[in-house]
Amino acid sequence: MASVPVVYLRRRRRAERIPTPPPFPEPFFAPSEHIPQLIHSLALPANFAISTPSTRSLLKHALYAFAIDPDSPHRALFFPDFDKGKGRDQPIDDTWTLAKAQGDVGGEYSESRRGKVCGHVFRAGESVYRCRDCSLDNTCVLCSKCFHGSSHTKHDVTMSVHAGLGAGCCDCGDVEAFKEGSVMDCKYHSLQHGRTSDMEDDSAPTTSEADVAALKRTIEQLLRVLLDWVISVLEASPDEVFVPTSVEAISATKPPTYRAFGSNPIDEITTDDDMPPDGGATSIPPSYLSSVSRAAEPSSSSAGEETSVPAGPWSVVLWNDEKHSFSQVIDQVSRATGVSHREAADVAQRVDTHGRDVVYISSDPSQLLLVSRLIAEIDLAVNVRSSLEVFFEQVAGELVVFFKDLCAAKVGGQGGVLSEVLAQVLVERTGGPDSKSRFQRLVDVDSRLWKEARKGLAEVYVILLGVSQTIKMEISLHFAQIYPRVAESYLLYDREPEHSIINFGVQVFTVPSVSVYLVKEHNFLTNIISILFSFFTEQIDATNRRRLILPPLSTVRRVDPESGPFRQKRYFQVFSDLNHLLSSTPVRQLICENTELIEPVISFLDLFTSMNPNKRAVSTHVEYESDAWVAAFNVTIQLGKICRSFGEAYRLATPLQLYNALTQILQKLPGPRPTFHAVNFGGSLHQLIDFKVESQPVSFHHPVAWLFSEMVKNIDALDSAALMAGVGIPSASHIIVGRQSPLPFLAAMDHPLRVIVLVAQIRASLWVRNGFGIRAQQLHYKEYSLRENTYDQDLYFLQMALVVLDPSLILIAMLDRFQVQDWLGGYEDHPTYDPGQAFAMVEEMLYVLILLLSDPTFVAGLDNEQCLRREVIHHLCLAPLPYSDLVRRVSEKFADDPALERVLASVANFKAPVGTSDQGTYSLKKECFSEVNPYFSRYSRNQREEADKIVREKLKKASGSTGEPVIVPTKLNIQRGPFITLSQTFNSEVLAQIIFFAMQHGRARGPTLFSEVLVDEAIHLTMLALVEQPDFFAAFASERMLSPIEDEHTLVHLLAKIETDERMKGVRHKARWCLDRLTEIVGPSVTALRKIEDPKSPATSALEAKRLAAKARQAAIMQQFSQAQQSFLASSENVDDEDEDDEAMEGDEGTTKKRVSMGSCIVCQDELTAQAPFGSLAFVQTSNIIRVTPEGHNFDFLEEVLATPSSLDRDASAIRPLGIAAKKVPVSPDDESGDGVSRGFPQANQSGLHASACGHMMHLACFETYYRSIEQRHMTQLTRCHPENTERSEFVCPLCKSLGNVLLPAGVGDFTKSLSSIDQRDVDTWATVVLDPVANASEKGIPASEVGEFYARAQQMRGRNPLVDQVNNHELAAWDLSNNFFKTSLREQLSGDNLMISRLLGVGFALLQEVGEQKAYLPTDLIAYTLSCIEVASRGSGEFASSTTEPTTRLVQGLLQILHDLVIVQAGSTPEKAVEVASSLVPFHLGGLFVSTEGQAANPWSVHPLATVIEAAAIMPQSFHQVTAFAFYTELVQLFPQVIALFKNSDGPLTSFVPATNDEPDDALEDYAALAKIRHFFLSPLATGFSAPGAELTLGKYLYAYALPFLRRAAIIQRALFGPPPGDEEDIYTSSEMSRLLDTLRIPALDSTLDRQQEPNGNAMLRAHIEFLIVSMPGWTDALSDAPKVDPSCNMPSELGPVLLSYAHSLEHPAIYELVGLPLQLDTLAAESLRRVCDRCKQVPAEPAMCLLCGQIVCNQSFCCMDGEEEAQHGECNMHMWTCGGSVGIFFLIKKNAVLYLYTDKGTFATPPYLDSHGEVDPGGRRGRSQFPQFLHQGRFDEIRKNWLQHGIATFVARKLEALTDNGGWTTM
Repeated sequence: MASVPVVYLRRRRRAERIPTPPPFPEPFFAPSEHIPQLIHSLALPANFAISTPSTRSLLKHALYAFAIDPDSPHRALFFPDFDKGKGRDQPIDDTWTLAKAQGDVGGEYSESRRGKVCGHVFRAGESVYRCRDCSLDNTCVLCSKCFHGSSHTKHDVTMSVHAGLGAGCCDCGDVEAFKEGSVMDCKYHSLQHGRTSDMEDDSAPTTSEADVAALKRTIEQLLRVLLDWVISVLEASPDEVFVPTSVEAISATKPPTYRAFGSNPIDEITTDDDMPPDGGATSIPPSYLSSVSRAAEPSSSSAGEETSVPAGPWSVVLWNDEKHSFSQVIDQVSRATGVSHREAADVAQRVDTHGRDVVYISSDPSQLLLVSRLIAEIDLAVNVRSSLEVFFEQVAGELVVFFKDLCAAKVGGQGGVLSEVLAQVLVERTGGPDSKSRFQRLVDVDSRLWKEARKGLAEVYVILLGVSQTIKMEISLHFAQIYPRVAESYLLYDREPEHSIINFGVQVFTVPSVSVYLVKEHNFLTNIISILFSFFTEQIDATNRRRLILPPLSTVRRVDPESGPFRQKRYFQVFSDLNHLLSSTPVRQLICENTELIEPVISFLDLFTSMNPNKRAVSTHVEYESDAWVAAFNVTIQLGKICRSFGEAYRLATPLQLYNALTQILQKLPGPRPTFHAVNFGGSLHQLIDFKVESQPVSFHHPVAWLFSEMVKNIDALDSAALMAGVGIPSASHIIVGRQSPLPFLAAMDHPLRVIVLVAQIRASLWVRNGFGIRAQQLHYKEYSLRENTYDQDLYFLQMALVVLDPSLILIAMLDRFQVQDWLGGYEDHPTYDPGQAFAMVEEMLYVLILLLSDPTFVAGLDNEQCLRREVIHHLCLAPLPYSDLVRRVSEKFADDPALERVLASVANFKAPVGTSDQGTYSLKKECFSEVNPYFSRYSRNQREEADKIVREKLKKASGSTGEPVIVPTKLNIQRGPFITLSQTFNSEVLAQIIFFAMQHGRARGPTLFSEVLVDEAIHLTMLALVEQPDFFAAFASERMLSPIEDEHTLVHLLAKIETDERMKGVRHKARWCLDRLTEIVGPSVTALRKIEDPKSPATSALEAKRLAAKARQAAIMQQFSQAQQSFLASSENVDDEDEDDEAMEGDEGTTKKRVSMGSCIVCQDELTAQAPFGSLAFVQTSNIIRVTPEGHNFDFLEEVLATPSSLDRDASAIRPLGIAAKKVPVSPDDESGDGVSRGFPQANQSGLHASACGHMMHLACFETYYRSIEQRHMTQLTRCHPENTERSEFVCPLCKSLGNVLLPAGVGDFTKSLSSIDQRDVDTWATVVLDPVANASEKGIPASEVGEFYARAQQMRGRNPLVDQVNNHELAAWDLSNNFFKTSLREQLSGDNLMISRLLGVGFALLQEVGEQKAYLPTDLIAYTLSCIEVASRGSGEFASSTTEPTTRLVQGLLQILHDLVIVQAGSTPEKAVEVASSLVPFHLGGLFVSTEGQAANPWSVHPLATVIEAAAIMPQSFHQVTAFAFYTELVQLFPQVIALFKNSDGPLTSFVPATNDEPDDALEDYAALAKIRHFFLSPLATGFSAPGAELTLGKYLYAYALPFLRRAAIIQRALFGPPPGDEEDIYTSSEMSRLLDTLRIPALDSTLDRQQEPNGNAMLRAHIEFLIVSMPGWTDALSDAPKVDPSCNMPSELGPVLLSYAHSLEHPAIYELVGLPLQLDTLAAESLRRVCDRCKQVPAEPAMCLLCGQIVCNQSFCCMDGEEEAQHGECNMHMWTCGGSVGIFFLIKKNAVLYLYTDKGTFATPPYLDSHGEVDPGGRRGRSQFPQFLHQGRFDEIRKNWLQHGIATFVARKLEALTDNGGWTTM
């Protein structure tokens, strides 16, 4: 048999002989030059895994010898108090670091950092702040501590959550990161503060400079050795991850040679004799080895001998990617290696966390090849490497952590000392002045590293930038020099580009001093442009496809949007770096000074001119629409930004500098040699570009023209006076045209003009055959986020053309390009356009002319704030907008402008959100509507019309005039710059003729065609002309005759016709204004042409008569409609009155009950009557909502009870949140904000069943049909996550979509009992009769001779009746869910109400078993629990406890009726006898006096007072009040020892109750004192436990708080029985709630009952009952009342012994229920989540979710905490839900800023309770860096609380799932 190589396993079989690896060497301290040898020697004992126990510890002993070696001369610099124990008490384990041992966690904020840059490196999930008023650009940010520690009051602040990509750091203290004059007063880093008391004392003993210098030399030598070793290891690693092709390829992989570490200082490492020889036979199958415990074949070597390690073992390494899901990786690893899904999940988690993991080690190349190929089947990145090499790389990763630790360590109390040494070693060039530095070599191998190592090194580099300005400059230079290699790697082959070191560029290129140095001294701007040039022209080295040809060949100028470079988006990062350079003010000044810098930019931009041209499809539709336009526009977005950034640099230019730059760019503008043709206009020939947009290729892209437009926006430098003084030329036209022909500039202008015409043709439907792509391009070209770099630049180019050339020439060129000259001249047919398209094209041309001649944005020299103000006003004019929508509409350059806040404050009113679903909005102030121009360039046609309508309505309202107001254009009033002559365009004869013929043809083109839009635009141009150039245009309008048509000779004739044209109603008021203005200028000649209607003329009178007749007819019709409506309403009221009369008559007769309408069935719509059984849809669910006051560590909760208001029916919104929810715990000790997270309520709950009803009803038959349809839907839609779960008998109400699972019998319309039926006897009389058989029989009318027989029957019913549960306190078996009588019946035998009841019992019992309850009793587990939940939800709501809704009242009535019916059904006798049996048992359930008569001593703890009240309400409602009275005092007896037990178990001294005079009613204090008197029943008056001041009131307050919920719940039952109590309308502030409820429930007063010094006065039976209850308590003895001892722990009697207290049940918490008290700011919660560790995985959660019920933070949808395998996997949120909230869970997803609702196996997301300062929600941080600090909105948080308290989560989830098709997966959350 062939030998099989050994494969070592983690899970070993018992019988297998396992080789033992060599032992680890003992910890030692080696010289730095020996550390590489030590690393080699650790490989075999560590089984080639750095994670093997003790490996890291040994390595750290060697690395940190300079600090921890007892013989080290430098130890005192790190641990000056080492001999006193500091630094010695921490073992050198895997988690040990030098900084932690020094106690310098968070060292960025220590005193040693004062005056320095913070440099705190952001962790994933950490809050990042940016003050836009202070920061230089959007990359200058602050950490949370620095932001809150500095002054930014009323500043424009944004906040984002760090995503964990790239190494960002806090810039606090960096003067180059903030604007000049910004206040830099951080309390941690500013020199203004100095040492403060809350900071740690960083003072250290004085250290000599010689000691520090010696340490630096030691560290420098150590770092050189380590860095050189790391670099050699990483440079030897492959730069590509691939699966080996053959066994030979694996075998050929040899580990590096090394010298084994000898006996000095470690003994020779030898191979264990038990290990099999290399290649030895074994039967162990290949399997998986975890990264925690691996074994591999060792190889022997002699000490000190140079040896080559034999081939193998090798490791299969799995690499991280962002393409595959966890489940895919788990399945593939499990299949390839044969491990369980749990172990494979651990692999996936490690790969995701670290970036790679070793999944298999073996010396069998064939097996390695098989495993690697199996894993790679789904394109997972995997390779096979020498295990030794992999181990070396793991050590290299550990050394990165070591480098970070050195940066954080202090030397002699000073930070940054070792950082400087590390930086100096890194920037050393290892092979001469022209060779690469260590830093550059590390950067060069960045793409070969794994995620964790890449991030670690990037963090080290970021830290080093803050060491000093010199180091920053040196590292930046080295990075710039290696940048081409970094960019090549990133653009061409990097597997994980999101972790590339190229992201480090943002830390370098945004520093002004660095960026200008790189550009000026090292030509970096040209270099980075060369990279992009070479990339987009696909100039790749033929010999190495991973290299670009740099510098690129300038002759290669072809770009292809279909090519690979365009298809990916990695180039965005390079463009971003270029933008960072160009955004630096010093670089911009350099650009202005150095004209050579413009040449490479122009050359690069010119590559993309006419990119991706479009040609119009004429005869056939385009069959295949290419999506290359998407890639082209993606590049254009970046090009536009570059054009804007580079062009903005020339805002700083002098006239001469701008002149030189424009001269250079104008040479590139014309492009390819154009062709010209002659155009005849007005008898003159004009040479124009010969081009037809409708038939020739046109491109949307011409970036050189955009750059030109941006450059000439410096109108101050182009002002005539400035040009004459600086250059010696009179105007801008001499720069652009000079002495040359205007044709070159016309050719350059033609590119923007073509695109504008193309957009017009697309809008006119000339390009419909080109498909969706061409329309999408047009939309993107004019879209909000892009148009300022494209469309707006093209318009500005044309505006510039109007002032540098003859405007008439430009206008003729526009006519030629739009192809409308002949059409305007009167030609009927157009060779291309149909009549409608011709109208549209002329409309588009006039619209462009209006924009060119009236848009002041750039031509009037408006500054940024004025432009922003103009945009904001026009956007808010249309409608109020939330801030985020407004930001999306304004220009991109303003989205990050701090002036936006100031502008908003000046022009808009803010409306804060009021409800739970609205958001804050800004509305335009009234006075700003006058600034609106309907022809705003950003408006669409519809928006233009809407704005015109809105503004005219505002003007009309303001003036009070009945006439139609006119929006008069505002004069441009240009004072400086080249555009002073722009208004002279109105003097052009060409423009005047365009206006005339457009108005003429728009009014009437043939017999039927006209265009009011065209006329409106022509009139608007007329108005502009009359404002800008009134004299010339008035003369032209009145004198120039252009048409031979009568009455249409001049423009005045046309305006006069339009003024009276009925078809032109929308523009007549404008024509009237023009004529009025012309009359003012020209005189009476205009008036003579106007056809103004004479009110006295017959024609006018006839017309007015027609109008009045039409109005009269309309009024008559409206009056008839109103009369008909009133008649219908009156008839409806009469019908209702008749029904009421009938019902009243029936009541008077006394023979018929009042008929109560139950409505109609929501399915069949038939009326619900007794003819067919029907029911109310209800939902029964398990609940954990009832809280129990914790025992032990409950001091805060007892204080919460004391703070509970005495009247829970008062509105508590003003004082909420209460108790522990209001006690915020700061995140850090030095946090002075007062914000924090409160403690959550512990998982101390009572489980039960809660029933709710939506109030809708349906027939039983309809319900069964409907439910079958639901089951059918589940069968047909197998993959959907349905809103209901049929396995839980659930359904969704077809009307309101509420969740349900039962149908309650609803024929209970007459359930409400009359008050006359109430037993009016007092409690003493009632109890006497109940307890006396003779009196009881006499009351029932039984003759005296039959009393004995009656008594015997009662005894039988109580003791031996089969319907009675003898075990459980004589509970009725009929109400036992586990003994369901209907289970013994066939379903076919059940009908009507019994069938509905059977469903209820079955569902209820199954749900109780779900929560572990084997015993299920309807009155306690369902009805009492439901009432308790209803009462809890109403606490502090401002409504009476009994003020339940109609559906809830009917629900309670229905449940009571079910109890009543169950007794009758199961008794099998007459209803009267069944009720008699049950009625005799109800008093027995009160215990005490009612049990003692039979000689039994029932344990009073087995009595459930509320359940007894429920039983009485169902069986003997006439005695409800008497039973309630006894039950209440039974509750008090149980409460006293329970309260004392709480005191004794408290973890702190009890707080005495201090009454608040303004809060507590007087009778509340009387109630407290009266309740405290119950102690006299337990204790002797001699007991001194209550002698302390306030002790009596304190006890009474606790008893009051715990007893009040019982009364509130009893009041709910009373309302269901007898309707609303008469006292519900009294003022709730005049007396305590308990006093009012005692009166309402007819319970004897507290004082008269509990004060044993008073006479009973009718309460003797109650007192006797109390005494009997106490006597029957276990552990109670008479001796307890004699010892007057005091328990000092609670200042309460110690006489109540442990036996008695041990029986005390847990108390329901009586306070107002609150969710976890969330902090005011979301970033506080984010900081808290970074501090908390998951209880399950012991890691800081990557996606933290906070349970809002208990406050615990868990991992959301993370595989580290996933339970189960495959389809049965459950996330930690789901697992926590079942232990905390039961079947429901509420979690706040902190990073995603969203609320997660879970119900059983379903869930949904909801809007969070956090809003920003603009009143908006930002779920998931979608706005990125543009989001604002999020603040808690209490109203929204209360809505979540309300949803929880009212058990609405299940229905909320169901409704959300019903509204969409959800695929599930909620169990993985």
